Amino acid sequence: MLNSRNQNGDIRARIISISSDGGQTWDTTYFDNRLIDPVNQGSMLNVDNGGKKKIIAFCNAANKNQRNNLTLRISKDEEKTWFKNILIDKGDKDDYAYTAYSDIVKMGKRDIGVLYEWDNYNEIVFKLIKW
Repeated sequence: MLNSRNQNGDIRARIISISSDGGQTWDTTYFDNRLIDPVNQGSMLNVDNGGKKKIIAFCNAANKNQRNNLTLRISKDEEKTWFKNILIDKGDKDDYAYTAYSDIVKMGKRDIGVLYEWDNYNEIVFKLIKW
């Protein structure tokens, strides 16, 4: 599974592509309108918790027009549904890039580290999220 931004910006949603052969070819590609996006980088992580279900975490600026409203989502069914939606940070003003590029890392069984650009690219912030 590949989760990418729509560089054209005509549809403000993430593009999901599915491969059954490890990415050599793509079986299907579609816009996921539940994952709104202002044409920005996002990050996806396979969170192996030792269980039978595959858990996927995804983080992006969940706003159609601004790099703001940084949100971490958790799915137990390969992004069909999101059982957790956790707001990481949100600016209260109309700054275009209050929360911009982000990356996520597994820190523990139910802990995810979120590293992101903040306050119009003035700082890099790290937060540990327990889900």
